[in-house]
Amino acid sequence: MKRTISRFAAAAVLAAATTGVVSRQASAQGSRGSGAGAGSSGTSFDRTTDARELTTGLTLGVYSLAATGMSIAGPDIEGTFKTKLGEGGGVAAGYGFNRTFSAYVSLDVAKQATAPHTHPTGTFGLAHFEIGGRANIPMNSARTTPYVSASVGNRALAANVYSDNAEENVDFSMSGQTYAVGGGIQHFISPHAALDVGVEWATGTFNHFSDNTGKYDMQLDNSSGLRLRVGVNWRP
Repeated sequence: MKRTISRFAAAAVLAAATTGVVSRQASAQGSRGSGAGAGSSGTSFDRTTDARELTTGLTLGVYSLAATGMSIAGPDIEGTFKTKLGEGGGVAAGYGFNRTFSAYVSLDVAKQATAPHTHPTGTFGLAHFEIGGRANIPMNSARTTPYVSASVGNRALAANVYSDNAEENVDFSMSGQTYAVGGGIQHFISPHAALDVGVEWATGTFNHFSDNTGKYDMQLDNSSGLRLRVGVNWRP
C-alpha cells in the first residue's frame, strides 16, 4: 500500500511538473503575442475573471489514479472476493456546452492484487468506461473552478489466473454496470492547460462472469469503491 501511495504521489508531481512546462511555454507565447495586439491568447488569459469561461469547447485529458480494492459477495458465490488498493491511469474527452455544464467520456484501468485467502488468486485489472456530465461550481476565481460529476457506465475485473478445476491458466473476468458520483477541482495554468484533481465513488454489481467454461450470469450484491485522480486537461 505504501508503494502504491508513493507511486501515485510521484505521478501527481509529474503532472504538476508537466503543467508547469506548459504554463511557461504558454506565458512565453503570450508575451510574444501581446506585442502583436490585444487579441492574443496571453492577454485574453490575463483578462479572465472566471475560470469557468475556460471550460467551454473540447477538452482532452490524461490522469493517474489510485483505486480502492473491491469486495464482491452474494448468494451465488462462496465467501467474498477481495482485491487490494491499486494504481493505474486513464484518458478522457469532454465538451463544455457553456461555462457551467459539460459532458465527458472516460476510460481507465487500475492494477489490483487479490487479498489473502481470495480465489482465484492473481493480479487483476479493474477497468471503468463511463459517460457522464460535470457541473462547475461558481467560485469567483480567475484560475480555479470546483466541480461535481455524475456518470453511468460499465466496469470489469479481469486477469489470467490459475484454475484448480482446469489445472491451467485461464482468462477470468467479471463485469457489470456502474453508477458514479464525484467532485474535484480544475486549476488553469494557461488558456489551454489545467491541473485536474478529483475523487469518484462508484457502485454497481459484477453480475456477468466469463471463464474457460463460457459466459454466465450470477446474482451478487452491490460493491462500491473510490478512485482518486490527478491529471492534466488540454484544450486545443
